[in-house]
Amino acid sequence: MKKDIRTLAALLMAGAAFTACSDKDEFISEQPVNPTPKYSMTVQASMGEEVETRGLYIDGKALKVKWANTDEVAVFPDNWSRTPLGMLTAAASETGSTTLSGDLTGSVAVNDNLHLLFPRAEWSYTGQKGILLSDENSIEKKYDYALADVEVAAIDAEKITTTVNANLASQQAIVKFILKNNDGSADLAANKLTISAASNKLVTNKSYRGTGDKTYYFGSGYYTVDGGNGGFSGEGYGNLVDNNESTKWCTDGSGWYIEFHTASPIRVDGYMLRTAGDTGSEPGRNPKDWVLKGKNEGDPTWTTIDTKSNNHDMPAASNTRQDFDADAPGTYKYFRLEITANQSGGIMQLSEMQLFKYASFEMGTSYGNITVTPDAAASELTVALRNENAGADTYTLTATVGASTYTFEKSGVTFENGKYYSITVKMQPKKVSSITLNKSSINLTIGSKQTLSVSSVSPDDAVDKSVTWSSNATGVATVNSTTGEVTAVAEGTATITATANDGSGKTATCSVKVYPEGTVVWDQSNISDLSVSGTYHSYTKEGITLSANADMIDANWYSFVDESMSGIGFITRESGGFTFTAPTGKQFTQIEMTLKGPAGWDTASLGTGWSYSEDPMTGIYKVTWTGTAASVGLLTGDDHFSGEGVKSIVFLLE
Repeated sequence: MKKDIRTLAALLMAGAAFTACSDKDEFISEQPVNPTPKYSMTVQASMGEEVETRGLYIDGKALKVKWANTDEVAVFPDNWSRTPLGMLTAAASETGSTTLSGDLTGSVAVNDNLHLLFPRAEWSYTGQKGILLSDENSIEKKYDYALADVEVAAIDAEKITTTVNANLASQQAIVKFILKNNDGSADLAANKLTISAASNKLVTNKSYRGTGDKTYYFGSGYYTVDGGNGGFSGEGYGNLVDNNESTKWCTDGSGWYIEFHTASPIRVDGYMLRTAGDTGSEPGRNPKDWVLKGKNEGDPTWTTIDTKSNNHDMPAASNTRQDFDADAPGTYKYFRLEITANQSGGIMQLSEMQLFKYASFEMGTSYGNITVTPDAAASELTVALRNENAGADTYTLTATVGASTYTFEKSGVTFENGKYYSITVKMQPKKVSSITLNKSSINLTIGSKQTLSVSSVSPDDAVDKSVTWSSNATGVATVNSTTGEVTAVAEGTATITATANDGSGKTATCSVKVYPEGTVVWDQSNISDLSVSGTYHSYTKEGITLSANADMIDANWYSFVDESMSGIGFITRESGGFTFTAPTGKQFTQIEMTLKGPAGWDTASLGTGWSYSEDPMTGIYKVTWTGTAASVGLLTGDDHFSGEGVKSIVFLLE
């Protein structure tokens, strides 16, 4: 060999000299023709640090490399040109040894040193199987890459022989993380583990078909549709491959798929999906979970080319392309796209799909987090890591356990390529950062009750989202510490607090106003059916009636998922306004309306006895009437009004 393998790895990591010069897309309407080969080459290869088959061990269990007949090894000249001399295909093998064979083009001479670059290898490990390095969807992971050198011994009748076998050495450390809870007393069975480095130098993808020129397969009649399902009138699945971006596949339901084929097998390194023409207004229609499959004539089953789960790469814009690299590139004639979920859970749509292959190789490096997703929740997760940071680094592990998250951080860690580690880590529960209650204020009369609840906790994956309830004035209002049920005791105000139980110290509060007995309160708890439409309708609750005094005057309760936005909308389009009428034999002494905001109410002609006020410290807005009357007019002099909704109305009667 002419160069030490680590020297070659360093050259490859540098990357700059090997990046594709152009990202211009090449479009064709027929299958590309391969160039005529100049040399054939066959070489024996093994995966590991020795020429012979090598079993790797973790805790006495073998980690065995095996080869698939879809594995390919790229051959580069000694100067690492951007484009390889050719590809060698592996013979299937259940061991680490195989035969690589294929054709090379370009200038090759005796004594030349050739670099063999292998971006894929499958491995099996007792209790867990996969491919080294990560993708975001499966425990099946990809090698970052493996390297080997061979020297040309002879060229005879356009056939190359080499002086040595190819010993492909992997460029990563293999680490088994054993996850424990924070006190080490029990295992944490994680359904996802994400590893990040402070240097952001963890390699997540070495794509040797990465950002070079692409050859897209498309054109009139290029794809033949064989079947599918779903599609509204004129918007069937066949529109996906008709090379017409003005048409689309649009459907509801679930389990959408399309099958199509090409005239002859084509090499597929990835595919393009284009959003529909109205995606800008309907971004939730983009798919998020799908699988692309391929097979050839006579194949009994489909082979998975690419899988996406909870993917949000499709742009929220109309008629916009997004390319996706395939997890397992290959050559196929028949294709099947299965979409199982979209962004919003409703209608799914796409306007176009095109398959592509890379016309050249790109040797840049992509950095980011490594994610392992086991087939079932596990407390022992094995991952291949390569960190291009020269020295020790700080690593953060984030484990998803059900709907909760645990974290671990350790500084001063160095993982060496070719080394194998077994590490036990104690994961800390992720804590609450904020709490939101279903109500920020409530009105009660003495003796009445209302239950508060937590509407949201951030982050969503906090481990302990439970809270304890307390009152700062138990003489006014008490609260059940577990259920959040508030009981009004005496007239006055109290603050109810929900405190996170995870030790984060995060709280949320609700203001409680307690009125004397006999007070009537209208709020979300009892008037969600309020509807007044002109003089044709009125609304009565607990003996109090709200009526309109003209045809073009309305009042309605508007409900929102965010309860703080719910309230009564008062609208006047002509003079007349509204009238509140007290129960028979009763008179109003005060009417107090609490508002969502000031808009409209602060400038309106409210009527006799009404006043507007706001407290800038608390952000509470009110419209209040005081006096003594059996009926009270509101907005009687305002012929054009639309104010912020009213959250509650409190009536004091005598």
